[in-house]
Amino acid sequence: MVKTKSQSKKTQKRGVDFKKIRRKIGRKLPPPKNTTNTEVKSKAIILPEQSIAAEKAGLAVSKKGLTLKELLQQTSHHNARVRKDALLGVKDILLKHPAELKLHKIAVIEKLRERIGDDDKLVRETLYQLFKSVIFPGCAKDNQGPLVSLMMAYIFNAMTNLAIDVRLMAFKFFDLVIQYYPSSFSLYAEKVLQNYEDILRKNQFLEDKGKLKSILTGLIQGLSLLPNNEEEDRPTTKNDIPAHDILHAFEPEVHRKPVGLTDLVKKSKNLLPILVGRFQDFMPLMHTTSQLDAQSCDCLQFILQSIDLIVRFLVCGSEPDPQILPTSQKPDVTTYDPLISPMMLKKLWDLYPLNLVHLTGKDDDRIFMLNTVITKIYLQLSNWNYSPSALLEKFLEFIESSLSIKIQTGKVFHEKHLLPLIPFIPKLTMQISGDWKSRVLQAFTQVFKNCNPESSMKLACLSAIQEMLAPERSWVYLDASDPAMLYYQIVWIQELPLLLILLDDKNPSCSKAVLNLILCVGKAAPVNSPFSQEFDNMQYSLRSFFSTAIDGVICYGPFIRLAADIQELAVCCLYYFSFINSQLLQSLVSCCLCNDLEPSMIFRIIEVLHSAFRAGHIQVADYSSFLVTLLSQFQVHPEKTTPDMAYDGKSNRRTFKSVTSVVCTSLSQIGDDYLVFQMLEKIIVDQMCGKIPTDNKCAFLRLLVTLDSRPTRLSDQSIVSISYVLPQYLIDIVSNSEESDHESTSVINAKRRQYYMLPSFYLFHRSRRLLTLVLGVMGTWVSNVSPSLGSDHLNPSIDRSTRVCAIASVLLHLYNDVKIQQVLLSCKIEIENLLQNLLNLLSSKVINLNLEERHKIRSAYDRLRAIANKEVVGHS
Repeated sequence: MVKTKSQSKKTQKRGVDFKKIRRKIGRKLPPPKNTTNTEVKSKAIILPEQSIAAEKAGLAVSKKGLTLKELLQQTSHHNARVRKDALLGVKDILLKHPAELKLHKIAVIEKLRERIGDDDKLVRETLYQLFKSVIFPGCAKDNQGPLVSLMMAYIFNAMTNLAIDVRLMAFKFFDLVIQYYPSSFSLYAEKVLQNYEDILRKNQFLEDKGKLKSILTGLIQGLSLLPNNEEEDRPTTKNDIPAHDILHAFEPEVHRKPVGLTDLVKKSKNLLPILVGRFQDFMPLMHTTSQLDAQSCDCLQFILQSIDLIVRFLVCGSEPDPQILPTSQKPDVTTYDPLISPMMLKKLWDLYPLNLVHLTGKDDDRIFMLNTVITKIYLQLSNWNYSPSALLEKFLEFIESSLSIKIQTGKVFHEKHLLPLIPFIPKLTMQISGDWKSRVLQAFTQVFKNCNPESSMKLACLSAIQEMLAPERSWVYLDASDPAMLYYQIVWIQELPLLLILLDDKNPSCSKAVLNLILCVGKAAPVNSPFSQEFDNMQYSLRSFFSTAIDGVICYGPFIRLAADIQELAVCCLYYFSFINSQLLQSLVSCCLCNDLEPSMIFRIIEVLHSAFRAGHIQVADYSSFLVTLLSQFQVHPEKTTPDMAYDGKSNRRTFKSVTSVVCTSLSQIGDDYLVFQMLEKIIVDQMCGKIPTDNKCAFLRLLVTLDSRPTRLSDQSIVSISYVLPQYLIDIVSNSEESDHESTSVINAKRRQYYMLPSFYLFHRSRRLLTLVLGVMGTWVSNVSPSLGSDHLNPSIDRSTRVCAIASVLLHLYNDVKIQQVLLSCKIEIENLLQNLLNLLSSKVINLNLEERHKIRSAYDRLRAIANKEVVGHS
């Protein structure tokens, strides 16, 4: 049925719910009309001083901009990489800003110690390097108590961790602690040894030898701190302080007492069989392989070193119970080593010898190294000589062959590992006899002769020889009844002076040891024994040690260049020679005349020689010749008295004055005064008449006055000879002591002039004839036309005026002395002649004097005439 038009219109007007909109393809749809716009637009708000960077201003930060506090917090992060980076950041800050460690040391350690037992290997290793390279070196000079106590609780906790790697790192941390603070070991030794015992019980290290080496390295470091008889020789570090001073004024957890000796002994005894067991674990492996690998060798060496340290402590470092001291019965293993059980001794003996014959080359050196350590352990046991005879034979054979063969190869390796055996040679030679004793002594002597003079081996040999020669030791000293020992003792003594010269000044400690040994022999050698004869023969070789003369040139030996304490030892040895020949005395006087020798040593030499003379070891002629030579050849250097005086070097004039005084005293005490004067008079006068400097002439004048008496004992010939010497001597004194513009210098010159002139005044007072002859000589010099003061004065007129003034000055000084004034009254004729000669000189037409010279001579004459008339009037 077709719809009508009206019906269709009606239909279109009906309502529509959704209007369909047609969209073109490719166009974006518009948003719905009911959509809410969530876009927010705003401007930035800037507030001053509110940024994070500003908050860190002035604080030390790492490369990533983190502060120390932030980095310490990150060390506890759950991520291992973050913890490691935080530790590296802490290291960076502490290296760039060392003050941060000083300010926050406790806080830093309290936080970082938590990572000692960290599960991650890299974190633990990073922490270890941080403590090793930064924290410990930075805190070395600070109080050690807080640092050590803070760490030990966490170290012990890590030592009991189930993870083996964590435990190993804990031992490394403890090793680091005692490296920097050795005295802290005594506080924790018992617990540490217990932890070492626990971990070494695990039989798993044959597969991982590196871990065993790590454990044993720390164990050796700790065991080396156990007390023993060599503790005083153990080198100490600058941080090594007494245990009772290490911890104080800190938390209650640090109030601990050092572990007792009994506890240490117990723990050490428990540890010893475990170490022996670990050593024996390697034996099957070594015998089944064709080559000894380096790691296995290192493990064996470390095990043996640990055993050696424990045995040394048990045998030497701790006192045995008095109830089990040795008895008069034949000793057994329980008597001589009460702290080591018989079963343990048997195991220790079984360690020797480690003889793997199929190993050669480098492996042979490794086996040799291990055998030397085993031998040292063996020798430390006080009852080693009660071991099985077959073992003892092998043991002695190894010692002999090692000393006589290995040392000849010249390898430093062999010498290094043989060195610990040398101190046991005295004990060894004491307890063996027969052919083995001679063989061991011969091998030892070869080592002593062939090793480098500057090596540690030479020093160790000297120490062993001293023990075999020293009278305070517990066995026979220098016993001529033992031919084998006597022969080698003589050989050792003969080597000493040659070694001393060969050493020169290159190894002072060795030179000191040689001189100590020489002194020891000199003190204890029986009179008229082979040893005393050998000791006396040393002086022929010792001349080169002091000085020698080659074609008139003095060659000084090592004595001059050595330190004062070594020189003292050498001088002390001189006293014990039964006689000292003139050649050795000549060498000694040459040393005394050397400018490099300290004055105190000169006086020490004179003192010792004087004691030797009084003991009858030096002939009187040789002794007096030594002292006279010292006075005549001593070179005096003047001091710098004025700022403009050009002189380089130090003056020894005061030293020579003291030497002169000591020589005078010594010669006055060698015998009867009259006999000594008769013996030395001609020698002294001849020296004075010789061409020697003024200072030396003054010394002989003082010696002459010391030995002479009043009235004088001088012979007429001596008086005449001296009368020709004294005028020039006195003129030189007054000429060189003219008044200076400097007041201080004037005082010095006056004192010095008094010192030089006083001996001649004593002689004038004792001998009127000597004064008369001296005045006559000076009067003749004034009247004589030709120069008479030596070839140095080329101008007669200048020489004459200077000489006349000097002569007048000498007379004025004579008049100033009260005692000489009395003697001058009896010399009127000589004085009048001298004054008349002065007048004749002034009126002489032969010599033309200028106005200045005439004025100087006239002034001298007037002063001398005035004082002479005054004295005459006064006494009349």
